[in-house]
Amino acid sequence: MEKIERIHSGCGKQIIEVVRDSDGSYLLHKFVRKYDSEEEKTYEVRERPDPTGRFGDLDSAVKEAKYLLGLAENKED
Repeated sequence: MEKIERIHSGCGKQIIEVVRDSDGSYLLHKFVRKYDSEEEKTYEVRERPDPTGRFGDLDSAVKEAKYLLGLAENKED
């Protein structure tokens, strides 16, 4: 799998990575940022399950990622 694009939520605590699978389709992987006060460090942790769906083109995958992060007004944009 190849990482294509990372999209951050407005607050920066949620991230969706758009990745291209070996068959050329696109998938979404979700991450959250968590702060460890003992180590005074921020970590990115993969949140499962990943958002569902396979996308045939990058534009559709990016639109869905933005929708899931609340960055798009609706899915039709």
